Amino acid sequence: MKLSALPRVLLTRLPTPLEEIPRLGKTVGVHRLLIKRDDLTDLALGGNKVRKLEFLLGEARTQRADTLITTAGAQSNFLRLTAAAARREGMTPILVVRGHPDAPSRGNLLLMRVFGADIRFVDTDDPYAPETSAIMQAAADEVQTRGRRAYMMNIATFSGGLAAVGYVAGAFELAEQLHERGVEPDHLVLAVGSGGTYAGLLLGLRLAGFKTHIVGVSVNIAAPRLRAMIARHIHDAARLLDVGSPVRDEEIDITDAHVGPGYSVPTQESLAAIRLAAATEGLMFDPIYTGKAWAALAHAVHQGRIDRDATVVFLHTGGAPNLFLHADTITTAAPLAPTA
Repeated sequence: MKLSALPRVLLTRLPTPLEEIPRLGKTVGVHRLLIKRDDLTDLALGGNKVRKLEFLLGEARTQRADTLITTAGAQSNFLRLTAAAARREGMTPILVVRGHPDAPSRGNLLLMRVFGADIRFVDTDDPYAPETSAIMQAAADEVQTRGRRAYMMNIATFSGGLAAVGYVAGAFELAEQLHERGVEPDHLVLAVGSGGTYAGLLLGLRLAGFKTHIVGVSVNIAAPRLRAMIARHIHDAARLLDVGSPVRDEEIDITDAHVGPGYSVPTQESLAAIRLAAATEGLMFDPIYTGKAWAALAHAVHQGRIDRDATVVFLHTGGAPNLFLHADTITTAAPLAPTA
């Protein structure tokens, strides 16, 4: 496998911890619960996107790029971390942001501005809108006319395979930690946006010999579409690594039952999960990703789809700025989640 041969820029200290969280496990009603702390990747408040950026920036460097161009929503964790990673490497970040120029400087958008990103807004909610690609290409053309080199990224589409490679490496890291504990978990649960983290984990754990069932909790995309995206990311990542994929499409288990009113909109369950994690383990979940993933885990246990004698790993993907973005809602509308 060509993982070690792929160019990579080191942006964080690894491995991230794998921790026992017994009190939170007791509240949800499973035998053993561990949390993989990818919120502790130490770049700009952390999060899972750092692992992806290590390989994306690695390729950018091989192309002698000095400018990164990418796109996502106004409260995107990926854009926040792209801006930080670009500055860490002496590069310029150009961010095509779905939203409006008069958007207040809060949450991730505040941090993009703190990092001095060149932000270009596009008035659409559609991540696949043609005008988004046109703005990205126009920005790349501008960069070229100034005698510089741009590297474009879109982790939901053409960059998805390389982004997923970051979590193939993450899966091997997790597998080593589990081997050290003598544990093969029954389930792994995580929030899913563009699908690259899920794709890399599923491919990597299968390559490492683990049969763990992986539950992906969509935060924005309908499950059938997201499963197709993940299958494509797995195919592309396996091609980059020059391995045959052992993953069957039917193994891709995605639920969209906890999206709620829409992306970046908290649910009562995700808000309650935040207070529960804080009160039992001193953990910070966020209302958009980890809060919704926790709600899905609790629901699956309640419905009997995850046995109470199971060992479960919960991937903490970060998202701390979203916690502060919804401060008023969290403090006024969320009672503690009930214990099992």
